[in-house]
Amino acid sequence: MRANLELQPVREWDHLRGFSNLFWKENRGWWRTHLWWINMILWSGALGGLIAMIAFIVPQLAAAIDDPNVAAAGGPIAFGLEMGRSVFFEVGTMAMAVGAVVLSQDAVLQEKQLGLTEWLLAKPVTRRSYLLAKLCANLLAILIFLIALPAIVAYGLLSLRAGGPLQVLPFLIGVTMIAVHTTFYLTLTLMAGAVFQTRIPILGLSLGVLFGGNVLVGFLQPAAYLTPWMLGKLANLIDGTQSIPPAMILAPTAATLVWSVVFILAGIRKLDKTEF
Repeated sequence: MRANLELQPVREWDHLRGFSNLFWKENRGWWRTHLWWINMILWSGALGGLIAMIAFIVPQLAAAIDDPNVAAAGGPIAFGLEMGRSVFFEVGTMAMAVGAVVLSQDAVLQEKQLGLTEWLLAKPVTRRSYLLAKLCANLLAILIFLIALPAIVAYGLLSLRAGGPLQVLPFLIGVTMIAVHTTFYLTLTLMAGAVFQTRIPILGLSLGVLFGGNVLVGFLQPAAYLTPWMLGKLANLIDGTQSIPPAMILAPTAATLVWSVVFILAGIRKLDKTEF
């Protein structure tokens, strides 16, 4: 009984004091609630079902009406693979970013509104630990449920459509680019949560960058190298084994990672300057 009442010392770096406890708190919000299985079924089922329909059913219908795109692609199988890849890597990339924004919009905001942030930061906890714990826990869950599991389903369906396993490396590179893209919007949303006091500007900023950026890049082509807006399309081209100059891949990927770090640092700085 006495052992249960004794405080257990935790050895942590002073600059990240409280991180481990906060990380496990955030993890419990995923793994000890309904969130994990709902998102597992939702994302794998929705994307898998859409890919199955596009890859297996649509090509047959298109071939029945003599759609010239079927012949141009090389037949119903090739057409189905092309369309299935496009759904996963382009439509899926956008959907996963929206999912990351929706799932993380209240991560900081709700606790600020409830006074929980003030209570937590009154403990021996650094403010950077508070935000980094939210980033790590949410990123882990999002990578598993929104990206990894749907990617496994997509790979299986596309391989089934192709009649054999697809090349693994190009597919993994494409999935990695989706992960980088999704991380950008997760960090942007967490930063917005630290800055704003209501949900509307958080969603407005994050979703505005997502949808507005994809429109803007059509008019301002150089922005494609400094933003995540072309990553989905590039991932699709890579998985389609098309030859792409390395600079077109590395530049936007590196820039997106840099932006993600900047967002988290900006969020930490905002918390450091906020008096609770």
